[in-house]
Amino acid sequence: MTLPDISQWLHPEWRPHPRVRTLVTTRLGRHSPPPWHGFNLGMNCGDEPDRVEQARRHLHKLLGTDHPPAWLRQVHGDRLIAAGDPDNEADGVWTGQAGWPCAVLTADCLPVLLARADGSAVAAVHAGWRGLHAGILARAVATLAPNGQALSAWLGPAISARAYQVGEDVHRAFLNLGPEYGGAFQHDSQPGHWRFSLTHAATLALNAVGVDDIAGGDHCTASDLRHFYSYRAEGQTGRFASLIWLAPA
Repeated sequence: MTLPDISQWLHPEWRPHPRVRTLVTTRLGRHSPPPWHGFNLGMNCGDEPDRVEQARRHLHKLLGTDHPPAWLRQVHGDRLIAAGDPDNEADGVWTGQAGWPCAVLTADCLPVLLARADGSAVAAVHAGWRGLHAGILARAVATLAPNGQALSAWLGPAISARAYQVGEDVHRAFLNLGPEYGGAFQHDSQPGHWRFSLTHAATLALNAVGVDDIAGGDHCTASDLRHFYSYRAEGQTGRFASLIWLAPA
């Protein structure tokens, strides 16, 4: 059993404010056995809970923050909570407190990190196609910037359009939101199927609520199984975390 060190994780080159800190874990390390293969932080994917808790404690130790990450029970919905809310069945979490990491777990869905430009609040959002369609990004922006405060967003590792096939039902559902979402889809060789870009759809959703400062979106989970988990590519597998928090003022 080998636990990873912080140098084996992804440190986004995104600096919306000097107080904002970000980190994306990878699967590097030999903590969980097959089929989780590495450093799994997901509690609901079949791995032993005690082993996952050990991994989460290791992550917190390396972060060195006052609070452990605010973990969620993600359900592909549009609910956002404040860090520390005991009812953690949600797909987004935010905080204005220093030293309290907001975290989402993914294995193909899109993690979106948000920060106020003045460094006073941050959020982490789990944005699969269902959450995107339900409007979770608009809800997150409204929560984090209720008075129109300037926000910046970073799009984390997710499955890319070249690896993500969806049916006509998903295509039609997004077109019902607006014709601009047609740009997030490409015809697939299989009739009635489409290649779908989560990052394109998320960018459109963020733009629609006034967020234009958007970075990231460069990593495909299904194309980099050395570093990331991919449910579409692997079936039963683990989860990696995308985290954002505030340093003390």
